[in-house]
Amino acid sequence: MLAVILGALLFVICKASGQHPTSSRYRYIPKYFSQRDPSQSPPASYPPHMGLQDGYTWHDVHAEVAAGRLEGRNVKLLVFLRHGEGIHNVATNKYGMFAWDGYYSKLPEYLDSPLTKTGVIQAGKASKMLDGEISMGLHLDNVLVSPLERTLHTYSVAYQNQQNIKSTVVELAREILGVSTCDQRRSISEKRLEYPHLDFSKIKSDADPWWTSDHRETDAEIKIRATKFLNFIFSNTSSQSVGVVSHSIFAAALLGVVNHPVYKIATAEFLPLLIEAFPPAN
Repeated sequence: MLAVILGALLFVICKASGQHPTSSRYRYIPKYFSQRDPSQSPPASYPPHMGLQDGYTWHDVHAEVAAGRLEGRNVKLLVFLRHGEGIHNVATNKYGMFAWDGYYSKLPEYLDSPLTKTGVIQAGKASKMLDGEISMGLHLDNVLVSPLERTLHTYSVAYQNQQNIKSTVVELAREILGVSTCDQRRSISEKRLEYPHLDFSKIKSDADPWWTSDHRETDAEIKIRATKFLNFIFSNTSSQSVGVVSHSIFAAALLGVVNHPVYKIATAEFLPLLIEAFPPAN
């Protein structure tokens, strides 16, 4: 009986705070993209056409979204892009995860880690792929970008020929929070000067209010944040097709929320997701 009462109390608290359970109200539609194929072990990175399978076009994908709206369903296309290689990625490979987590990840030189030269080149390749897919019918209404340096720089290169698409920087799209300095952002006032073409109006704090040196965001916590991110997209924007420039662990959390098969997204790789939202269970 106590367990039932505690469970009910937790539900009420989550509902009041907007934190829906991570088994939530979202699922991916497993039809159009090769990354959802669990028969590939491991799935190949950087598939052609962002993974759009043979026999389908972007017009088919957008038609699915439009048909869903006519049927009263809430379906949106997310085109996720992970940032290019950062200096922290190089350090992790150089020192190994044990040494990185125990020592190097806490050093100030990795604060808000920038891209390497390789990362910039990778973002340039992503730009060519994006331009090609847009020429073949992909349409994006807006782009949501993590405020960390590596994602802002990746966006600026990858979307350099698509400046007509509205772009907004949002904290919810950040990488896993806490402890590692690479995931601590610099001030927004600095970033506004470096990236004047981006909209930072959704971020209210100049300093980083989310990162702490003594707590690393748990799997459960980042899944709650990923759910809030989807809530924002589905409840607060009219966009039907949304680009996202973010990070690998956040991508994994997002896939978990929509019950997508595990897919390890590579640096500067696109991952399209057709997602349907359902009303929360009573």
